[in-house]
Amino acid sequence: MVLANIGSGGMRSKVAAAEMATESGIEVRICNGTVDGTLEAAASGRPAGTNFAVSQRPASGFKQWLKYAKPTSGRVLVDDGAAKVLRRSGSSLLPVGVTGVEGRFDAGDAIEVVASGQVVGKGISNYSAEEVDRIKGMKSPEVQDLLPHAAEEIVHRDYFVLA
Repeated sequence: MVLANIGSGGMRSKVAAAEMATESGIEVRICNGTVDGTLEAAASGRPAGTNFAVSQRPASGFKQWLKYAKPTSGRVLVDDGAAKVLRRSGSSLLPVGVTGVEGRFDAGDAIEVVASGQVVGKGISNYSAEEVDRIKGMKSPEVQDLLPHAAEEIVHRDYFVLA
C-alpha cells in the first residue's frame, strides 16, 4: 500500500535548523504536532519525535554567521593532507596545501575549502583568487619572499569553520 500524503518534504531544512540551534546551545525536538499529546510529551521531556542534543562545543556567533549566513564567492581546492590537518588540528590553511582555485573572490570574501570534491569548510580569505592562484603550493618562506607584507595563511583558523 502506498500512502501518497506521507513524505519527508521540508525535512532537510528542519534538520539544518536543528543543527544551527544545537550549535547555539538550544536543544531541539522534531515531532508530529498533529498527533494528540505529542507536543505536551516533548515539552515535558518525555520521548516524542527526534531529539537533537545541544552541541558539546557551541559555536561562536561569528562562526555560525560564517557557516550559515555568509555567502561564498569562490573555492580553494586543497590536497588530502591539508584537509586532514584542517579537520583534525583546527589549523589555518597555508598555501602549501592548496592545489587550485575556482571562481573569483577578493581578500575578505568567504570561500569554500574543498578536497577530493567534498567541502571541508568555509572561511574568510586573506587573499584574492588571483593571489591564491599565484602562491598555491608554496611554502611560507617562498610566499614571504614574493609578498613580504602578506599574511602567512590563506584562511586563518579563527576565520574558518568546518562543514
